[in-house]
Amino acid sequence: MKTKALLLLTLLLFGWTIHTPTLAQETVAEDQGGSSFDESKLTEAQKKNVEVLDGMLNIIRRGFYDKKFGGHDLNDMRARYLRRCAEAPAGEALHKVLRELLGEFKVSHLSVIEQEAYDNHFAPEMDNTKRRQVGFDITELNPGEYFVSDILTGGAADKAGLKRGDRVLELEGQPIAGHPLLVDAGGDPGLPNQHAHFFIRNPGDGELNVKVQRQAGADSKLDIAITPSDINMIQATRNSVTIIEHEGRKFGYIRFWHFLHDGMTVALKRALKKEWEMCDGLIIDLRGRGGSPNVMNACFAPFGEPPAMSMFPGMPGRQVDYGMPKWDRPVVALQDSGSRSAKEVYAHNWKWLEIGPLVGESTPGAVLGSTFAQLPDGSYLIYPAQNVRDLAYGKVELEGNPVEPTHPVKDLLEYAAGADTIKEAGIKVLYDKVKDLPPPKKEDEDYGEEQEEEF
Repeated sequence: MKTKALLLLTLLLFGWTIHTPTLAQETVAEDQGGSSFDESKLTEAQKKNVEVLDGMLNIIRRGFYDKKFGGHDLNDMRARYLRRCAEAPAGEALHKVLRELLGEFKVSHLSVIEQEAYDNHFAPEMDNTKRRQVGFDITELNPGEYFVSDILTGGAADKAGLKRGDRVLELEGQPIAGHPLLVDAGGDPGLPNQHAHFFIRNPGDGELNVKVQRQAGADSKLDIAITPSDINMIQATRNSVTIIEHEGRKFGYIRFWHFLHDGMTVALKRALKKEWEMCDGLIIDLRGRGGSPNVMNACFAPFGEPPAMSMFPGMPGRQVDYGMPKWDRPVVALQDSGSRSAKEVYAHNWKWLEIGPLVGESTPGAVLGSTFAQLPDGSYLIYPAQNVRDLAYGKVELEGNPVEPTHPVKDLLEYAAGADTIKEAGIKVLYDKVKDLPPPKKEDEDYGEEQEEEF
C-alpha cells in the first residue's frame, strides 16, 4: 500500500488503486433466462454476491478507458448476469461468472483476480517483497492436461528439478484437475485462444509432492518434492543473468519476467557493466508480463532510443536520460504468445528501430494501460484505464494487433523436458550475427566509485 501513489503514475500493465464501490439499489431485473428476479428476496449471502457484481460494474463505469464501454449497456449486463451471480457460491465460482461477463467486452486486461493470487504473485512484484512459494505455474494446454509453463530461475521448483514442459499428474497424491491447491491466475477472458493458467498454493505441511510425466511415454513418471522458498520475479530475473557459450562465442542472457519494478533496470545495468563485458552478443528474453513504461524504456535504452515520454495523457512528450550504459554489439530479443502489454510495446519499438532480430511467436495483442481495484469480497478487478499507443513508435494501435517476430519459432512446451525451442533458436540467430565479427576487446572504462544498486 505504501507504494500506491507512485505506482499510479507509472504502471502500464499492473497498477494499484483501491476504490470503494457504490452499490446499486435493489431492483427487479431480467436475468439471462428472461424470467424476473426479485432482489427483495435475496438471502444475506446472495446480497453479498450482488454487492461484488455492482462494485465491479461501478468501477468499470467510472474508470474504463472506453466511455462507450465497447457498445455495451452496463445496466443490461447487470440484469442478464444478476441471477447467476446471486446464486453462485461465493468466491471462485462467483468470480468465474464475473469473468464470463467481462469476456463480453473483448479487450485485454479485464478480469477478476483472486485475492490470494494478487497478494502472493502481483503485489510482491510492485514493491519488491518476496513471498514463500513453490516457484512454478501450470497451464491447461488441452482439457485435463496441465503442463509446467513457468519456473522461476533459482526458485524452489527449479532447485528441486522440475522442468518446463513436465506434465503435472498429481499434487499431494491427488489428481491435478480441480485440485484445491490450484489458484486461478485470472487470465484474459476477453481474448481468443486463451489457456487456463494457475498458480500453486503452498501445501499445509511445508513440502509439495508433485507427480509429473516428463515424456509422452507412460514410463517417464517422476515424483518430485518441492520445499517452498522466498522469491519473486525480480530475484528470478537477477538469477537468470548468465553467459551462454556457443561455438566459441559468449552470449549474455537475461529473462525479464516483467517491467514492474526498477529492480529489472538494476539487473540489466549490472550485467552490462560486469558479467557481459566480454560477450559477443546478448539475448533479451521478453516472455511474460508487462509493466511500467519507465522501467520498460530504461531497459530499452541500452539498445535504442525510447520514444519521448509524457507524464500525463495529451501532454507533449520529452526525451528522458535513463542513465543506462550503451550496447553496440549484436543483440536478439525473444518473445512468445504470452509476451504482453509493455513487452509488446518494447518488441514493437525494437522492430521499428531495427535493433536486431525478434525470435519466437506472435504476441497476443494485449496492450492497454491497466490498474487494479479491490472488490467488496477482497478479490481484485484488473481493468484497462488508458490506451497507451503514445508509447509506441508511430503511435501504432497494438491492442488487438500482435507484434510479429522477424524469425518465427513455435514454442513446443508439451513434454519439453526443459528444452526451450525459442531460446535455442535465438542462440543460433545470434551466432549467425556474430560469427564473422572479431571478438570484443576489454575497454578501460572508468565508472568511478559508483555504489552498486540494491534490488
